[in-house]
Amino acid sequence: MSIEALIGTVELPDLSMFLPELSVLITAFLLFSVELFVSDRVKRNLLPSITAIGLIISLIAFIFSGQNYGDTFYGNFTNDGLATLVKAVEVITTLLILAFVQRYYINKASFYGEFYYILAFTLLGAMLLASSYNLIVIYVSLELISIGFYILTALLRGSFISKEGAFKYLMLGGISIALASYGAVFMYTYAGSLDLREILTYKGEDIHYLVLGLILFLIGMAVKIGAVPFHFWLPDAYQGAPTPITALMASVGKLAFFIPLLRVMPLVEERFAIAWTLTVGVIAAFTMLYGNLVALVQRDIKRLLAYSSIANSGYILAAVAVSEEIGVKAVVYFLIVYAFMSAGSFLVVALLERNPEWENRIREFSGLRFNAPYLAFAFMVYMFALLGLPPTVGFVGKALVFMSLSLERLWWLALIMIVSTGISTGYYVRLVVLMYMKEREKEVTVPPSGRFETLSLIILTLATVALGVFPAVVWGLISSSADALFMR
Repeated sequence: MSIEALIGTVELPDLSMFLPELSVLITAFLLFSVELFVSDRVKRNLLPSITAIGLIISLIAFIFSGQNYGDTFYGNFTNDGLATLVKAVEVITTLLILAFVQRYYINKASFYGEFYYILAFTLLGAMLLASSYNLIVIYVSLELISIGFYILTALLRGSFISKEGAFKYLMLGGISIALASYGAVFMYTYAGSLDLREILTYKGEDIHYLVLGLILFLIGMAVKIGAVPFHFWLPDAYQGAPTPITALMASVGKLAFFIPLLRVMPLVEERFAIAWTLTVGVIAAFTMLYGNLVALVQRDIKRLLAYSSIANSGYILAAVAVSEEIGVKAVVYFLIVYAFMSAGSFLVVALLERNPEWENRIREFSGLRFNAPYLAFAFMVYMFALLGLPPTVGFVGKALVFMSLSLERLWWLALIMIVSTGISTGYYVRLVVLMYMKEREKEVTVPPSGRFETLSLIILTLATVALGVFPAVVWGLISSSADALFMR
């Protein structure tokens, strides 16, 4: 066979589906080159500018790839409504967080040029994870995200807590990927395929390998999302990491790590649906209760928000236990809105840390409305959203989860969710009371924020309220994405 004939038989990948990822990949390599060859004085302003431009180009690329659905790269990359929606939110959230990065690191005397290309590669891993059913691509994407977060968590000069949090994250993160990999081996042994769609629809007689593989895969992902009892890395990593990176882990990271579970949900069949519901439901129940109970006694604001993040993982897992369309819709909506309200809450803390006397103690929020009224208002909005009060997005998210549990008659899990939400009132409302009903404990001078930081915080605050008042803005996209998953 001639070379021309051989080339003619090879199906070339459709790069139009890959344009957003390609933009981020090119940006990452460009940042890497600039960091190597440009002087420190120049690259301090050049690196964040290139990163922002690259992310904006990636968003524009969604216009050309957003409706081009299907598989490419020989079935290893899937572009569908879910992937497009999730990746767009990941890029937008990263762009909003990026506005806080440069000033934060300069204030902490911890500017590293390497930060920007590591951030780009981490985002690339999150985007690839959203578009894959292939177990090997899932593994590579998980490694790409995780290694990026390990390094970014430690990038705080002179902070032992930062290094300790990164080390714990590294140890438990490595175990989680190993467990997920073992699960992949058992699933491949069962079906002889690396594609989750083929594995979970394969009609093998002996499903023991499949069940064992799913359990190990689920445990591996449970470590990543911080579900109890696999959560031990999360409070230390969230507390020790530079606060913009904590915001990134709590929003983009959580969104990315839940997507493999989302893609499994429509493929859960009757033969192991009960086992799936019970296993995921029990993990969700313990995660909700433990996260909220431990958050009540925290004195550090970042640790409090870390345990709040654990509790919210429990709420999302409760919807994952419902392997029906309403469950998928609840999970997607909750993940998207949680990305905004969690990122916003940590970014407020990042601004407060500009004051060298700020210690992230909860008592320091006393009378914050006098010192920084706009920050106090934004933080109040995020706390009410995390609690689930109307008209914020948190209310709609929790209502959808409760609705999905009710339709599937999972009353025991719905009751635990209500109790857990009641417990969370103790620390969310406490912070609002400290800010608005207590006298200031000490003068807290907050340095003025930059125009991009202010704009980012305004967007996040407005989105937290507007998407709660007008949930139909994203509901149509979520519904069509979920319906498409179940039509496969």
